[in-house]
Formats: sequence, C-alpha cells, structure tokens
Amino acid sequence: MKKILSFVAAALVCSNVFAAIPVVNNSTPFDKIPVGIKQEIQSNYIETCESIADDVEMGIKHPKITFDKGFLANVDFNGDGLDDFILRSSEVTCEGAYSLFTGNSDGYVDIYFQDKDGNYNYVLNYLLGREGLQLKKTRDGYRFISQYNKSYMMWDKSINKFISYYAPEKRKDIIEMEPQQYD
Repeated sequence: MKKILSFVAAALVCSNVFAAIPVVNNSTPFDKIPVGIKQEIQSNYIETCESIADDVEMGIKHPKITFDKGFLANVDFNGDGLDDFILRSSEVTCEGAYSLFTGNSDGYVDIYFQDKDGNYNYVLNYLLGREGLQLKKTRDGYRFISQYNKSYMMWDKSINKFISYYAPEKRKDIIEMEPQQYD
C-alpha cells in the first residue's frame, strides 16, 4: 500500500497537470528524482510561486514557474560514492516575482546526501551571497567556487563537515548541517 501511495504522490507532485500554475521544467525531469525531494520542490518552489496569485498587489493570476538547466545537480558532493542532490534557487524564476527565490543574492543551495539505503538526508541550506559561486568538479571532489575571488564552499571528508571560505576576509567557517531524512 505504501508503494502505491508513493507512486500516486510521485505522479501528483511537480506535474503540469496538477499544478495550479504553468510549470516549465528545463532541468532534470521530475520523474527521475526521489518523491521526498519532489515534495520539497512542490512546497518550497511551486506553492510559493502559486501564492503570489493570491496577492492583489502582484496583479498576476497564473504566474508561470520555470526551472532552468542548473536547478538540479545529482553528483557525489560528499565523496562517499553515492550521488547526492543539490537544488539551486537561482535557477528558478516565478513570473512577476523574479527575485522571489534569490532576493538580492545569488540565491541558495539545498543539499541532500544519499545514504546506503537509498534515502536522502536534507543536510544544508546555504546562502550563496554575491560571490558568483558555481558548482565545479575538482581533484578533491565537488565544490562551489567563486568566479570572482578564491571563495568556496565544500565538504571536508576528514571532519565530515561543510567548510566555507570567504576570500576577501580570509575567513574560514564550519557550517552546521540540518539533517532531515526523505525517502
């Protein structure tokens, strides 16, 4: 029964047919991602964009939400041999509220680590700031690296923590994780 409910939920979540607003997905097909992450996309992005239709001042009845190519990345970010999911808010636009998911920054990344049972743990919501951080593969694995200076954000396997280095101030910080499990 649980599998049937999961299948039904997967069919409903992130579908143009069931969304109250038009959804354009130029990213990874939503049917290729786990149900829990789809539900997060539904509640954090699609429903948020839908909510501007209720705002009289916005004047948009059916805003369109667009997920661009870089919205989803499925890479082994923490170097454990399992592909993780990274969602990037800067690659989502909501018609009529173009900075809804970024504010006056480069937006956020949400990172979900996969465990050996195939479940995904939500571990981080990280503000990219205005550093122009881009996901890059390095010899040490994946990291977000600034296109403007030597700033970066990465996973340090030796301490099992995220590290943020802000080059202009030469400041290195350990970022605490926010674990929450999804199937």
